[in-house]
Amino acid sequence: MFVSVGFYPARDYKPLVEFGGIRRWGSKRLVLADEEVDTLVGCLPAKRDSICVGGESVTIKYEIGNYRIHTKRRRGSARLFICTEYISPTQLDMDYLVRVFNVVQQQLRDYLIALPEVLSYVTSFLTSLSYIEPMPNASKNID
Repeated sequence: MFVSVGFYPARDYKPLVEFGGIRRWGSKRLVLADEEVDTLVGCLPAKRDSICVGGESVTIKYEIGNYRIHTKRRRGSARLFICTEYISPTQLDMDYLVRVFNVVQQQLRDYLIALPEVLSYVTSFLTSLSYIEPMPNASKNID
């Protein structure tokens, strides 16, 4: 499983969070906007122990609206649903996600703050016939 934060040119350079995973018949990605990420946070269990406790075969479900996380302790598997789309991270992936999700949220906030500067740069870049160097004090998110 991977988690990535970035600007999406195909979606008007909006900063989005992308979750990816491998399924039996290929890879799958879920892309979320900032308000959707905030909703998903409510689905994530507050403690690492609430996801991974070995032993008995128990299904745990966290659900808010269209966002659901289903985990099976015995099998060590999970499914992260957004509406009908889902990815299937392992329990270790879900553990990691719970621990680092505050970093993902902070990175998304940084991208949202830089968005006006990025849009200004993109506008000048798209109308130019030559390379435009970002300003020296430009956001580090302009690549």
